[in-house]
Amino acid sequence: MHTTPRNIHALVRILKASSDPPSADGPLKIDIANDAWLDASFGAVKKAEVLVEWLLGALGRDGKRDDKISGHGPLSNPKYWALLQQTLSSSASSVRPLKTWLIPLLHRTNLAGMVKELITLSHVRDADFGGIYVPARVVLAILWPLAEKRVGMDGLMECFAAVLGGIKDDLARICTTVVASYREVLGTFGNKKKLYTSFLSIHMPHWIRTLSPPLGSQFLNTQSSREDPSSKTPKQLHDTIYRAGVDTLFSVEGLKQPLDTFLDALSRAGTDYGFNILPGLFSARLSAVNRCRNTLFSFSSNSTSSALATREAMRTDAMQFWECCWRILLRDALTTESAVRRTDAWATLVGMLAVIENERLYTPNSTIRTDDQNTRIHRDTESTLIAARGLALATVESAGQAWDSNDVTTVNLAVDALDMLTRIEYELVGGELHRILRAVVNLPRPLSVPATDAVQRLLSDLLDYHAKTRTVLAYILTLLTALSSFSLPKSVSSQSLPLPAHDVVFSPLSSHLSSLTRTLRVALTPSQSAELGPAVLEELRRVWKAYAIERGSDRPSGKRRKTFIEEGIPAEEHIDVSGVRGSKCHSLAAAFSLVARVSGTVLASLPSHAYVYDAQHSGIVCDEVGKLGWDIVWESIRHEQDEPQEVAPQNQDDSKVKKRKKRKRGGKQQDPDSDDRLGTDEVVASAAFRFLYDVRSRFVRIENSPTPVTLGQSDVLGGDEIEELLRVVRDESTRAELTLEITRTLFAQVSQTRGFQHAQASAIIKTSIDILSRNFSPQSRWCGSSAALTQENLGVALLYVLVDRWLGVMDAVAPEEVLQEFASLLLSAPFESADEFDSRPSSHRDISPYNILLLALRNAQFWELRNMRSAFLTFTLKRTAPLSSFSLLPVSTGTSGPDKLELVRASEVYTLLMYVPPEYFTRTSRAELVKRAVSGDVAICSVLRGANDGGEVDSPQIADGGCDMDMDKESGSEVQTFRELCVRHLTIFRAFLYRMGQFTNGLDYTTSRAYVEHLLQPPPSSATSDALTKETLNLVSFQLFTLLRAQNPEAVAEAIDILNRLLAAEPLADLLSQGPRKCEFIRSVAFRLIECLREHHTPESLETVIMFALTTLYEFFVPVLLLEGEELGTNDAFALSEHVEARSYALSFVRWLGADIPGGVVPIGIKLATMIMRSVLHIRSPLLWCLPDISNLEYLETIAALYSICGTEMEGKSSFDVSGSLMSYAIAAVRNALDIQVAKAARELSIDYFAHLLSVIAEGIEDPRLPVGRCKSLIHLSTILLHDTPQGTLKVVRTFVTRCLDAFTGRPHLCEGPSELKEHYLELIANHCSDRPTALRSVDLGSIWSLLCKILSGTADHDTATSFAIFHYIVSIAGSLRARPQLGAKQSRLVAGTLPSWVSPSQPLGVAESRALSRLLTTLTVKTVPRTYTTQQHTATAAETQKAESLAKPFAKHVGHVLLAYIDCMNDPLCVLIPEMRRELEPGLFSLCEMLGEYNRDALMVSALDSGGKTIMKSLWREYEKQRYVGKG
Repeated sequence: MHTTPRNIHALVRILKASSDPPSADGPLKIDIANDAWLDASFGAVKKAEVLVEWLLGALGRDGKRDDKISGHGPLSNPKYWALLQQTLSSSASSVRPLKTWLIPLLHRTNLAGMVKELITLSHVRDADFGGIYVPARVVLAILWPLAEKRVGMDGLMECFAAVLGGIKDDLARICTTVVASYREVLGTFGNKKKLYTSFLSIHMPHWIRTLSPPLGSQFLNTQSSREDPSSKTPKQLHDTIYRAGVDTLFSVEGLKQPLDTFLDALSRAGTDYGFNILPGLFSARLSAVNRCRNTLFSFSSNSTSSALATREAMRTDAMQFWECCWRILLRDALTTESAVRRTDAWATLVGMLAVIENERLYTPNSTIRTDDQNTRIHRDTESTLIAARGLALATVESAGQAWDSNDVTTVNLAVDALDMLTRIEYELVGGELHRILRAVVNLPRPLSVPATDAVQRLLSDLLDYHAKTRTVLAYILTLLTALSSFSLPKSVSSQSLPLPAHDVVFSPLSSHLSSLTRTLRVALTPSQSAELGPAVLEELRRVWKAYAIERGSDRPSGKRRKTFIEEGIPAEEHIDVSGVRGSKCHSLAAAFSLVARVSGTVLASLPSHAYVYDAQHSGIVCDEVGKLGWDIVWESIRHEQDEPQEVAPQNQDDSKVKKRKKRKRGGKQQDPDSDDRLGTDEVVASAAFRFLYDVRSRFVRIENSPTPVTLGQSDVLGGDEIEELLRVVRDESTRAELTLEITRTLFAQVSQTRGFQHAQASAIIKTSIDILSRNFSPQSRWCGSSAALTQENLGVALLYVLVDRWLGVMDAVAPEEVLQEFASLLLSAPFESADEFDSRPSSHRDISPYNILLLALRNAQFWELRNMRSAFLTFTLKRTAPLSSFSLLPVSTGTSGPDKLELVRASEVYTLLMYVPPEYFTRTSRAELVKRAVSGDVAICSVLRGANDGGEVDSPQIADGGCDMDMDKESGSEVQTFRELCVRHLTIFRAFLYRMGQFTNGLDYTTSRAYVEHLLQPPPSSATSDALTKETLNLVSFQLFTLLRAQNPEAVAEAIDILNRLLAAEPLADLLSQGPRKCEFIRSVAFRLIECLREHHTPESLETVIMFALTTLYEFFVPVLLLEGEELGTNDAFALSEHVEARSYALSFVRWLGADIPGGVVPIGIKLATMIMRSVLHIRSPLLWCLPDISNLEYLETIAALYSICGTEMEGKSSFDVSGSLMSYAIAAVRNALDIQVAKAARELSIDYFAHLLSVIAEGIEDPRLPVGRCKSLIHLSTILLHDTPQGTLKVVRTFVTRCLDAFTGRPHLCEGPSELKEHYLELIANHCSDRPTALRSVDLGSIWSLLCKILSGTADHDTATSFAIFHYIVSIAGSLRARPQLGAKQSRLVAGTLPSWVSPSQPLGVAESRALSRLLTTLTVKTVPRTYTTQQHTATAAETQKAESLAKPFAKHVGHVLLAYIDCMNDPLCVLIPEMRRELEPGLFSLCEMLGEYNRDALMVSALDSGGKTIMKSLWREYEKQRYVGKG
């Protein structure tokens, strides 16, 4: 049997035995070592040292064993690592210090080899070594910092290579440390050329594979043969590996090597991975060249242009790198063939072009060197950029010819490449502007979001360039020419497109038109404005002629067109002959529509002086615009008529018209190509109408324009022309887009007449309403594009146009019956189904009837139109008429009410009435609607009670809302849906009544008592909701308050009856018992009554009978005030909140009555606060409805307890949760009120109460289990309490502050907590330092500076937003302590290049913070008398002996470090200090220069500054000398 060795020599002999186990059938050495370590009787002094030496030797030798992977070797055995962790981590491991005996031992141990083998184990597949990683991580965290200085470059390179093979997350931290050590040694390593060569040939493929994410086969279009990495590299380790590789590749020796060698190695590493990292390498190499520019490029120092020459050499070198990358890697990978496109190659191209653009690397001409070599390099660079432009442009063009293909993944990247080339140098793409715009216009729609954004960026950059160069005229003409070249692919049919070809809303051109409008208003010269109008009209005329010629060439000759079937032409021949021509006709029609849209926008944006009324002046003639537009309209509309193109007589026989329509429809069915041509004519006509409407809107804005505002004589339509347009819109076969445009144009004609007295206004409006009625569907939606209109959504579009623009015309002209029909259509929108519509993905762009209804109801013009308002009220009274059959009077209880369908329809109207301003109701209609709302309330409640009792109610199955209303079913979703609908309508009824009551400020006393009795009846349990309870409470309270204010016998009788019902219900009975809550609503009414009495009444102003009832009600509140704190309990958080709320109102009621409570009020504030803070409950805040007077000291304690409860915030609630937002708002309101109460009455507390309260608060702050929200609230409460403390509490305050500072510094949940928590306790410290400096003790200063040091320490993790408040609090604390003698005893430690956790790199400190810091530095030189707090007898002596001093002398030894930090920021290329910040810092920097002195300045420049730092220091000192006072003047 094995026994543990009893002395150190025996243990050494066993561990050094040649075999393992040392004896046959004995335990292994590791087991013997474990037993010896755990044996407490084995008390050898150097036991731990012996074990550590043996363990390190065993682990170090294991790298050469073959069984280390099998789990039997020491390296893969968790027992070795666990024992090593225990011996190193134990505080009693040795009597000697750890570094004394461990460092010599590490010098004899190959720790780098051990680390390499450990990391290599993680590469083994199908092997579980999870047990070794945790102890190994702890062991290496102790050993590596001690041994890293002795590890050579070869060992570090081997470890780095092992890391590149792949790692586990458990080893990420130690791998990060190892790679960081490699970077540190690399900086001082001599033979970097050899290291560069080795890394390039051996390790670079693994480095690239580690950094680059794997690409799927869908991007490569080939099956990848490589294996994916086993795990994702953590971000911190990823960044460290990247920087280590960059430092190796781009050292000075590496930059001097041939560039082709690096790129060849990169290509051999595998393009599957290399492309993703190439832009980063490009940027890193450029930074390295910039850092080593003086070594790489040597120019004469006497030359005045040496800096420019160096900059030019850097540009040349960078563009040469780009040219080599293009030639070796990118050129062959980029292709326009969709089968072999590589998204990663295109992304790499965009990334490298972005680097060229950001660094301004490309210049069209060389300005320094003009030799042949430079010219050749520049020519090669330009050729590569042009080649990239050609590939990108060809890719975009090929996408425009593949509308039926799904392979458009590279389009956005190709467009981004063109955009980058535009930013680099416009001349690279300027020659192909027409081709680029045409390719963009021909892209298939709808585009993806990335492609749309890319196109918008490209168009915006092109427009910006032309705006800066004042060549917008040329850009617009090029854009119009490109739009006129629009064409559909031959293989694509216009009917198969997801969107119409001429649609603009869903194309990037929509947003570009807005930018174009803004640019035209600021970038056009007067001469260009005069030239642009005629040029745009000429282009529009040219496109129209091209379409007309193409359409005419496709039409057979003869008076009557024959169909292909009549002519006997087979279908196949028809397709061959007319297929291409039909597609071209559609393309020309779409091109005309696009050109017309842009032309209208351009002409509408021209200044007024660009328009003339005769051809004698330079500009665009108004008559020409109108004549061209209407010629296109009439030609397109009349083209399909068989008769000669003349205006049809007004009295034409209707039978002939019907026969012609029937013949036209029959012809269309036989000739499919006829459908196409008819569609194109209507598209062109719609575009022409839209063009005229846009330009006409520009004339409306011209001041002093003639009336009517028209585009010449052609724009004034006669009666026959209007009748012809009305016949077109009445035709059901007319395209929906054309119908909408004609309707809008006809309304514009009516609006231009004086007083809207148009001869055919009634016919126009009636026809429009008929079309609206025929095509309106409450469930339809419209995307906003006229091109996407169909017969299904034509009604929605027409309704939107009428509501948005032409309500005034309809109100002035439309007959009453037409307005009634329009109001019924408008108000038939499915208001209740708004949530369902809004949940759709495209709801942010679609227009629904619900949106139009809200647009009308929220429009002030709608309610100012008297006829429209009258029609609306008439409709509401008609729809709500069924509600009149119910009444509150007892005689009517047996009458039959409306069925459920009528009840729901009538109730829905009140949802709309909530949007009506109360003043727009007539007195009669308001009274009738209020009466019907009361009837509807009673009707719905009776239905709900009948359903709850199981009674049967006859009703239809389906309502117009689509929900099943079969109340005979006792369960199911249908009954639940109907109940929810009834509860919602009941809530709206009561909200409407409360709103009308507030407006009229009166009640109908004849129904007041009965209705209040109805409201006080408990609703069915299935028909309750918070919203209904709230509105019912508002309504009952308003009824009661109005009766109390009336002061007449009838009102007094009504009020007494309501009060008696409250007394009979015993509102606080269930609160004092342990049973279920049954009187919550009655209790809420009583609380509202107390609020009203305190705010609006006094006991003397009320009748005696009312005061008697109130005194009786007061007796119910007395038991609440006599409850002890322990009687409340904390088992139920909500019940505790109710008790506290009831006590608050009880105290308020007692104060109002002036009554005395026998025995006094039992104080529970301190007890309640202690109970809550020591409990683990997460109690929600009670919503206080009143805050009684603060003159009662006991009530202040209650407020303090309530404040601690209110500290719990709505944590975990989504910002989109409406209920959470409302609760947070309510909590904030309660907390603000409590702040005021505590701040006013804190001084009235006794010393014992104050000390006990602070002790409870400190206990809560120190508790790590306390939620963050409650902890912040307690700290905020401490800030309020310490602001104005009671007399004699200095010692209490000192003890509390010291306790809090110790918690802030030593408790991880506080010092490492979120930034919001840090803001709160820094505010507490800042206020305390400035308001109560006498309470600060010397022991507190160390805690404050230690806390600030922790907050200012650097970290890798940062918040998403910078906390500016933390910065200002730190400055305030430092400024408050500067006048104390102890300031300057602790030296500040500044770490360059790091940021504390509360500063976000994306949101740096700004000008305000610079001003605050400068103010702090300036105060260091101000002479002040230190504040001392002594007894009065020593005051006079102290005043004589003290003198004014500044902190300049004690702070002088720290000035150099502060200035060095500023110079490092200025000299760091990654740190940007804007001029405004530097100007704000100047006063503080000048103060530092004054403290520094010339001697220390020279020492600083010699010892710590490089050439760049010296330049900055000289410049700063020069500015300081200019403003320094030298004793003159």
